[in-house]
Amino acid sequence: MLRRLFGIVLLVCAGASAASAHPHVWADIRTSIMTGPEGLITGVRMEWTFDEGYTNFALDGLDANGDGVYGPDEIKPLTDENIANLAESDYFGYMRQNEKLLKHGKVTDYTQIYENNRLTLAFVFPLETPVDPRKGVFDYKVYDPDYFIDFGYMKDDPVDLEGKLPDGCKWELKPLLSDEELEAKRNFLAQQPVDWVNQTGEDFGSLFARPVVVTCG
Repeated sequence: MLRRLFGIVLLVCAGASAASAHPHVWADIRTSIMTGPEGLITGVRMEWTFDEGYTNFALDGLDANGDGVYGPDEIKPLTDENIANLAESDYFGYMRQNEKLLKHGKVTDYTQIYENNRLTLAFVFPLETPVDPRKGVFDYKVYDPDYFIDFGYMKDDPVDLEGKLPDGCKWELKPLLSDEELEAKRNFLAQQPVDWVNQTGEDFGSLFARPVVVTCG
């Protein structure tokens, strides 16, 4: 029975603390805001390209015919396993409106390709119920709370829009925090009691993740 890294990640993360965790897998990501015909936000399309180390580990034993090429049929069992395991971590995706966490639906349109020595996993991460961005600030983040996987946006075309937002609405990928801002957050967190809870309900990892924000008006 195949045991792939995402299954191992979930086991490790279950017993790890954010303070002691450090990344073992790196993923360059792109995301797309998805909208319906009335401009409602329906979800986010994800595209994660993993580092060569994880790719080599994940593909071990999958070249069934030994031709050195990993075709769609050979990669499909890995993709199915990744998607099943990621469900336990909500696919490392967090969508909110007015700082309230929104429920997501079942992932669709998932696939995985091997190119330039790296695996890319792509899927649609839908909202359970589409939201109207005119009713409040919508944002989403992609991150691993335990920092076992380091998600970072690609330099070129990191975010796209599939469809059209209502008039007067726009999206923005917020920049990385400056060194001064990071130090200020670290100092703030260091001063909080061990039972401190962020008022927005977000965990520690989310404070250091880059949000994509949709605002209107």
